[in-house]
Order: sequence, then C-alpha cells, then structure tokens
Amino acid sequence: MDVKRLADKLHEKDLSDPSVLGDLFETIRLIEQEDFADAHARNKEIRALSARYVKQRGDAKMLDLNKRSLLFDAPHDFDAFLRYVEWDRPRDETFYLIRRHYLKRYVDAYQEILDGKLDFLSISMPKRGGKSQLGINFVNMLSGRRPDKATLMEGTGDDLVTSFYKGCLEYLQPDGKYLYYDVFPNAKLVQTNADNKTINLESKSRFPTIMCRSIDARQVGLSEATNLLYLDDCVEGYAEAQNRNRLEEKWRVISGDIIGRAIEGTPIVICGTRYSIYDPIARLQEEMRKQDKRMKVIETPALDPITDESNFEYEKEGKKVFTTKYFRDQRGMLSAEQFESEFQQQPFEAKGLLFPESELNRYFELPVDKDPDAVIAVCDTAEGGGDSVMMPIAYIYGEDVFIEDCVFDNSTPEHTKPQCAKKLVDHKVSTATFESNNAGSYFARDVGDLVKKMGGKVSIRTKKTISNKQTRIEMASDGIIKHFYFKDKSLYKPSSQYGQMMRELVTYTRTGKVPHDDSPDGMSLLENEIRNLVGNKVEVFQRPF
Repeated sequence: MDVKRLADKLHEKDLSDPSVLGDLFETIRLIEQEDFADAHARNKEIRALSARYVKQRGDAKMLDLNKRSLLFDAPHDFDAFLRYVEWDRPRDETFYLIRRHYLKRYVDAYQEILDGKLDFLSISMPKRGGKSQLGINFVNMLSGRRPDKATLMEGTGDDLVTSFYKGCLEYLQPDGKYLYYDVFPNAKLVQTNADNKTINLESKSRFPTIMCRSIDARQVGLSEATNLLYLDDCVEGYAEAQNRNRLEEKWRVISGDIIGRAIEGTPIVICGTRYSIYDPIARLQEEMRKQDKRMKVIETPALDPITDESNFEYEKEGKKVFTTKYFRDQRGMLSAEQFESEFQQQPFEAKGLLFPESELNRYFELPVDKDPDAVIAVCDTAEGGGDSVMMPIAYIYGEDVFIEDCVFDNSTPEHTKPQCAKKLVDHKVSTATFESNNAGSYFARDVGDLVKKMGGKVSIRTKKTISNKQTRIEMASDGIIKHFYFKDKSLYKPSSQYGQMMRELVTYTRTGKVPHDDSPDGMSLLENEIRNLVGNKVEVFQRPF
C-alpha cells in the first residue's frame, strides 16, 4: 500500500492510543524520503497530539513519542532543535523553553535563513535578552548540518568573542548535558583551539567549522565564511556609540574586510543593540537594501511603545525576570537618550534629528501644468578634510521648492568644477550663489568660465557667510521641512550623489556632533537665499535672462 495512504488510514483510528499514534509516526518517517515537506507537516500534528495526552493523563509512552517526534524535526527546524537539545534539562535551567514566548519571532526569522529564504537578518533587542545565546545555538545547528563549511563569528572585544566560543563548546561536549549528538551524530568534535578560538566538527580544515574573532583582529588568510557570517555586538557600548569617528573606523573594517570574508551566497546575520544611527547595524542594513538582498530587520523595544509593558518578561525559579517595573526603573535612572538606545532600540540621536525622514516632503515629478518661477542654485564649496562640494538645484513654484538635482562630491576641484558647470547649464539655472569663504571665490570664478565655454547663461555671484553654521541650519530647518520637496526614494539610488546628499541630511542631529554637515549646510544656504530674494514671495522673482 502507498505510504501516504497507509498514514491516512492510521489517521482514521483512535489516535489517543499511544500504539496507534506511534505507528502513524513511524509511517510518517517513511514519507520523508518521497515528500519531505508533507512528512514534517504531519509530524507537527503528532507532536501536538502527544503533548496534549501527556498533559491530560501523564502518559509516559506519549512523552517518549513526543521526544522522538521533536528529534525527527530537530535537524531541519530551529525551534525543534532548541527544544530538543535541552530536553534533559530542568525547566528553570533551560535557555529557550522559559523564553520561547518572546524568542519565537527571532527563531522563525532564523528559520528563513536556514531555508534559504533570507540573505540578511538583523536582530536588535535589549542587552541580556538572549540574542547572543540564540546566535550560539544557530551557529551550532548550522555547523551540525554542514560541518564541512565554515561559520565566521565577529564581535567587539576579546571577552565577547571568548564567551561566544565557550558557549558553542558547551553544547558540543560529547559527554555534556545537551542532546546535540542525538540530532547530529556525525558532527563529532575533532579539534578545538582556545587561542585562535576555532572549532572543527567531523574533520580538520584550514577554514574551521566555527571561528570566533574580534573585529579588530587581523583577518587576512585566516578566516572565511561559507556557512554563515555572524556579527554580534559590533559596538562596545553607549560611550563608543557617541564617538562618530570610532563608528566610521569600525564600519571601514567591517565593510572593507569582514564582509569580504563571506563567500558569495553566504547569509549574513548581525545582532546587537541599536545605539546610534551611524552604527554598523544601520550601515549594513542600508548596504543590504542597496544590493536588493532578501532581508528582515527585527528591532524590539524593552517596553512596548503603546502599552508601556515589558516585551521580555519570563519566569525563572518562581520569579519573574525583566518585568515592566524593572525596565521602568531603568528608564528612571538613565538619561532619555541612553534608555532609548540601550533598551528601546531607538538610536540616541533619533530624538535630535533635525530633518527626520518621516517629516520630509517627497515628489515623483515636477508640476506639469506650469513653468517654475525660477531655477536657482547655491554652492557650498569644500574646505578639505573630506568635505563635499554641495550644490542643490532648486525649481521654485511659489513657496514650494523642488530639489531636482545636486552636486554632492568630495572629489578634487578638477572634478567638481566641471560637474557644477554642467548641472547649471543642463538645468538652465538663472542664478547661482557661491559661498565665498576661503577658496570659494576662485571656485565660483572657474565654474563661471566653464559655463561660458559651454554656451550657458547663468548669473554667478559670491556671498560671504558670517553666521554660525549650526545656528543657520537650525533656523532654516522649519522652512526646509515645510516648503522643500525632495525626490521620492524610488527615483534615485542610495549610492548616487542625490542619495548621499539625502543620507547626510536625514542623519544630521541638533547637537551638530558629526564629521560632515555639508548637505544640511547647503540646504540652509539655499533656504536663506530664497527667503531673502523678495521677502518670502519667491513667486515674483524675475529671471535675469
């Protein structure tokens, strides 16, 4: 008889009988060879039924069947794996079971990595919420499934990396307290190196099954990721998160070296607390979006923003842990910025953003039923130190200002001057005002000469700016938010000059503690120029040509 038909026949019998349910389970195991998905879907019903009868009547045979059913799924299902390896542990000594009600959403996301449905996963939760231990378990599961491939774990500081390494080893001990080798009997522990923090399963390899390294350690020739690239807590803490230059340097290491350790097609997981809008988590999320990766981002606050109740409460040894009161007490002790970042997964700069993404006006196309009252530009020339030439081009319709194009480039003047001239000519800009501080006057003169050579007619003038930059940006922010319109995000690439200009604008904070502020400064110059044309009535502005 066909195995599926036999399973269907058994399903019609009394499944409360452990012998019948056991026969059905053994039949389902046979189905796996011809229909994997159907077999494991049916097995979940076996597990649910056996668990019900264990609860109802304490049936030992049903308990054993429930365990065997869990083992059948464990090599393929992360949730089943987590529950099975801790089967022999007292409930209060388990990691997953007592936290499953809030960790399951992360486990489901990891399952999508396991099933090949995601290329990138980003997880953020409060410290000690279980993200690192969950990562340890996922690395171990992947390693058991494919011990011939390599997982590279990267984190900040030797203490974290050592802890992760030891956490992996704890589950892999042959005579240990976890049932890892029930699930993966062939993935035997064959080699460890505490100095290099490497683990090999099944056989020795140049690129070990698991390697744990600090972000600041040398990478060349030592590490590779073919199973998984796992990044854990890339920022040491709130103090480091406040150092923008340190975050920039860390991102250069991650983007320039560590990401390159992942062989094409290898999934990437990053876990950590969302300290800053400039931290590696945010930068990597943006890069993955730019590359059109299949991705998922889960950022869970300690206290629910609506109910103000804990999202991470669980019970251990009869006591509730991570209660609402605990998190509210933390909120009372810490500064608002520190609590928001460390506990609520809201980067500490978020409340100080001067041009929040959600408040900016966007447009898909310029008004089609009328001509602009004017097309003007302003230019903030670079002053060295990595500064960018910032020249937004504005199409003005009454009080509405459409930022149609820009030059935003930190290249040398030999490259930026021709760019500026071409944009001015292409858009038939009527007036362009150049900030004349330092070398700005010479820059404006050379751009004007290039415009003439191109046959353009643009009134180019220079203007010395004496107001405080941060004050000017702050004062102009209201007009920019109310009257400026920026292209819809679908109309430009994040890597384009327009995209880079927007990134710098939306991440500018009121504190002004950022390495570069060329984009908001250029916008403030533009807002000032428009406001000073004819009071606030830009619609009566006359073209000079």
